[in-house]
Amino acid sequence: MLEKIDVVLTFDTKRHRNIITPCCKSLNRDGKFVTYKELSLNYGYCHSCGKATLPPTRYRDDYGNEFIWNDITKKMEPFVVHLNDNDVIRPNDSVNEICNTLVREKKFIDFESVRLCVNNTNENNLLIYLRTKYGDIKTDIVKRMYYIGTSRDLGTVFWSINRAKKVQKAKVSYYKPNGRRTNRFKVPYKNEDGYYSCLFGEHLLDVIENKEKAVMLVESEKTAIVCAMHYPEYIWLAYGGITALTNEKIQVLIGRKVILIPDMSEKAVAIMTKKISEFEERQIDVKIWDLTYGKTDNELMESGWYNSDLEDVLRTDKTI
Repeated sequence: MLEKIDVVLTFDTKRHRNIITPCCKSLNRDGKFVTYKELSLNYGYCHSCGKATLPPTRYRDDYGNEFIWNDITKKMEPFVVHLNDNDVIRPNDSVNEICNTLVREKKFIDFESVRLCVNNTNENNLLIYLRTKYGDIKTDIVKRMYYIGTSRDLGTVFWSINRAKKVQKAKVSYYKPNGRRTNRFKVPYKNEDGYYSCLFGEHLLDVIENKEKAVMLVESEKTAIVCAMHYPEYIWLAYGGITALTNEKIQVLIGRKVILIPDMSEKAVAIMTKKISEFEERQIDVKIWDLTYGKTDNELMESGWYNSDLEDVLRTDKTI
């Protein structure tokens, strides 16, 4: 459900005299075009012609993601960041072109960075654990499949590589020798710098042998990797966080059969259950595998399964 965001427009006391006004298409030498605070210089009120140029209406979904309507593509698109104060309007810019510039273009990471991390001769604790538990052959397969890298400080690097094989982002997590994750992690490429994540493993969708496979969606990158060793007949992808399954990430799954496998908590299951309608709106065949089997958080805590996931099930002989 999208909710309209009420934006308070406040005039900026500073006059930007070097811009071309969107209404009169003239240089703002006399300062009669007054811009709004904290918005692109495209928007403001012109005292010459009496016309206000307003930003597009913004909407927010249940998970805090913001969107605007794009008149060219005729669909809602993510609202990411405002233009900075150095941006100017050209006289031949149309309103739709101006609106489109509100969404900053994605940046991509040189694939050489991926290769350097993958080829690091000092492997991280997660890979060492996987070799101990599953052997070198299976571990090497998933290492190459997901481009699992090792940072200079021996963190595990999970690369977000899209269907076009472009590298969008990286997450560095740190694991104990037993394969358990620590609370330490870092994200070297930031959203504010133009780097946005896609589904972890998204690049596997168009591999020829994967064309007919169902997609299994889990929260954790590690879980996707481990499950790929156990059940290679499926494509295992990760959305990277309890609220990280955005509409943009869902879009690449059109035409696929999808199984959603949330972590074991009432909140995680509720969030993914609400997501079902967003999949169905895109005519994606989706089902949810609820590992809690209806248990409450208190019951899961008592049995030791609260906030666990499918990888936790696979590493132990305990029943859920």
